Amino acid sequence: MRKREKKTGLLILTLSLMVALTACTSQGGSKDKPEVPKMNKEEAGSLKIAYFNEQAFYTQYGNAFQAMFPKVDLEVVSTESVFRAEDPLAEMQRIVKEQQPDVMFLWEDQYAELAKDGALLDLDAVVKQDEFDLDNFQPSVIDLLKARGGGKLYGLSPNFSSKALYYNKDMFDKHSISYPTDGMSWEEMMQLASRFPVKKDGDDALNGLLQSSETLDPFALIRTIGEAKGLLYADADTKTVSLETPEWKSIFESVINGYKSGSISMPSEGGGGGGAASTGGMGGKVIHLSPDSMRFMTGQAAMTIDGPMLMGTLGMGANMGSGGGLSSSSSSSSSSSSSSSTSNPGGNFQPLGNVNWDVVTVPVDPSQPDVSGGTSLDSVFSINASTDNLAAAWEFLKYANGEQLAKTNSLSSPSLSARTAFKKEVDGKNVDAFYKLGVNQQSLMQDLPKGFDDSLSKLASEQIKKVVEGSQSVDDALKTIQSQGQDLLTQSILDADTK
Repeated sequence: MRKREKKTGLLILTLSLMVALTACTSQGGSKDKPEVPKMNKEEAGSLKIAYFNEQAFYTQYGNAFQAMFPKVDLEVVSTESVFRAEDPLAEMQRIVKEQQPDVMFLWEDQYAELAKDGALLDLDAVVKQDEFDLDNFQPSVIDLLKARGGGKLYGLSPNFSSKALYYNKDMFDKHSISYPTDGMSWEEMMQLASRFPVKKDGDDALNGLLQSSETLDPFALIRTIGEAKGLLYADADTKTVSLETPEWKSIFESVINGYKSGSISMPSEGGGGGGAASTGGMGGKVIHLSPDSMRFMTGQAAMTIDGPMLMGTLGMGANMGSGGGLSSSSSSSSSSSSSSSTSNPGGNFQPLGNVNWDVVTVPVDPSQPDVSGGTSLDSVFSINASTDNLAAAWEFLKYANGEQLAKTNSLSSPSLSARTAFKKEVDGKNVDAFYKLGVNQQSLMQDLPKGFDDSLSKLASEQIKKVVEGSQSVDDALKTIQSQGQDLLTQSILDADTK
């Protein structure tokens, strides 16, 4: 009898708990599947937002959002210290932990790390409940957000960057060479580059392919081509480096032959051989031109791989007339280096910004013809997993990633809108090239120890330069990179395990 009474009591208790939990979920939700109450325009609330600068936040987002929700008190937590920190990721983690902002404006690597920490709210349930339509977003942006979030959506990005292959139509016409096309292979692109009469050195240097402004070292192009083919150069799970293989050797030889001949430009010391670089990305793009970076715009390269910033710069130059009008950022005075890059020595090159150009997709590998590793997120807005102001936080995310702001920014921002309805249109150019390719998921799956990539790139670049100079063979270079690279990986794993 007591056993039955005991079982009955447990049953009643269990049912009571289920009812209580159901009631709690329907009223307030849970952290895993939060219920977001609708927010009235006149409803009072508060919102703490992590952004790099208070004035910039109000100019870009805060003033308009405050007009929409006038009774929501906004507080900006400055993240400017991230720019000065030796370890920017660690500094961002500290700010989030200590300040507990409701909403965070993040770089892509910060987003990935905070998602891994469990600091960000999974938005899947919120998106479904509010019927927020992700179909209007560029698929590669959503795919990249999920890939960097370990398979879950922890943020939304209003814009993104990707790369395209720019080409000078007049140079191709002059040498009777067919234009590059969407979806061409890396091998086909390098063959095109080799068909131009090149000059390696001097102010009047000319290349078939000028490397991107974001290319930091001679190994970067080799790594990009390898990843397009699905090759891994290192594996943290098996703790091995795998560069001394026939597949990697073939890529090394092709690119190094391009460096030797001059058909492919060797990245400058400190990086940047291409079009237009950007700085101050968290507060709007700033066009930053060096003498090297202007060479495609002065007709000294048939092709270059670069992002949308170069497209905006070329358009600006054309609008300014054949005289150009863009100055080098390396010096405000007319130094010899900057003047040589814009004076068109001997009259052989086109005036700055007067290039007859177009774009196609970056080269791909036939084994993965629909993907590229060139997509990146300019900014991500995420919600703190521990926020007590979910309704206001979600309203802000919807605004920052909404149609109205996307429409406004499409007219003024050099970035690509994540909303496909607001693709940039530039004088009939093939802007779709920036949107066509998906994300190379495999390249994102490499979870290598912190600092290893930089160390390996430095090692590989030193060996590549020796091969280009003729002081060693490709085989010897690969043997050194394989051996010393393995040591670097082993040490990086040990360092990570001791932290």
